[in-house]
Amino acid sequence: MSERKGDAALAALAVVGTAVTIGGFAVAVALSRRVAERALPPSRQPIPTEIPPPPRDFSDEDVDAAARMLASEDGQGSPQLWTELIGSQLHARKAGETLYERITAGSGYGRQGERSWPGRTRPVSTEEEALPIHRSWAREVLSGLHTPRFGNAIAFFEPAQQDRAYAIAQRARVKQAQGLPLTEQEKRLSHYRKTAAEVRADWQMTMRSVGTIDGVEFYEMNRSNPEKYDFAARDKAKVLGWPVPKGLVTRVGDGVTDSRPGSGRPHKGVDIFAPAGSIVTAARSGRVKRVIDGRSATNKHAQRAGLWVDVEVAGGQIDRYLHLGEASVSEGQRVKRGDAIGVIADAHESGSGDAPHVHFEVRASDYDREKKDYGQPIDPKFEVV
Repeated sequence: MSERKGDAALAALAVVGTAVTIGGFAVAVALSRRVAERALPPSRQPIPTEIPPPPRDFSDEDVDAAARMLASEDGQGSPQLWTELIGSQLHARKAGETLYERITAGSGYGRQGERSWPGRTRPVSTEEEALPIHRSWAREVLSGLHTPRFGNAIAFFEPAQQDRAYAIAQRARVKQAQGLPLTEQEKRLSHYRKTAAEVRADWQMTMRSVGTIDGVEFYEMNRSNPEKYDFAARDKAKVLGWPVPKGLVTRVGDGVTDSRPGSGRPHKGVDIFAPAGSIVTAARSGRVKRVIDGRSATNKHAQRAGLWVDVEVAGGQIDRYLHLGEASVSEGQRVKRGDAIGVIADAHESGSGDAPHVHFEVRASDYDREKKDYGQPIDPKFEVV
């Protein structure tokens, strides 16, 4: 494999170091194994005739998306691997979501991990044009002629490629610290921050391995922790736990649809008042996205937020906890519903105003640098205690 083609292979790597999740419902995460040569072995070349109609219940757009995924993720993979790749995307779709929408996340065709507004982060690579063999196989799988061995698989990645990308990213970070220029390959892969072992350990918290084909590991939802991938469980999860133990709550103040006094700015969250030092707990299970202390910041928005914690939960939503006096979690940490997040700050500290409280928000998606804001505020529905 030439260095240039090796770069191309790694450029299409598709693993989420974050629980890519990522906007929408990023569950089928893939590591690309781009082929060194675009030509297929003669035994695998199709004999083009007339183009058949799309399979029942699937459009030409669905077929094209599946075919491009095969070409981009593993253009010379085995037939069984191709079948499993398509099967995982079919099984990972949300209710009412087309296969095209699942594969592209509304961001069109391109590299995994990118997004095109207003779409979400693309879960798999589709940057390569599909060959006839890819289209033919995609049609056959969608027509039911080939059955995935791992019928419940929703995610996949290739450990060998993950470790190779991580090594390149580590090299890039060292060069950046030394002020040295990066190669194009290093620039593309500099965001990889986990080894294959770390990714595997991370995934096994919510999923379980169902098998390996051609070095690619496939995972299905772990039924003992279904909140992230089971849609019925996700609906139930919309009923949140109280961020402060209900017995400590003195009152509930302004809500999502209220305006702030004086400025008229939308409130976007719920103020839950309780004595300073009261413990703040996770309303839902998820991963700590960021812990930011804005108390001494020059930015007024950060000052008003004080010390805050963002937790990424199922479906890419962000639960936000503002006006903390202390944080008891760190970035990347997994938290379960009811786990300690921090404590409420004293009055007039950490942006809390006249009375101690936690400002709790639910946002539809994470912070967008172009919009300079998080996703749409969602009015939280707390459990009845």
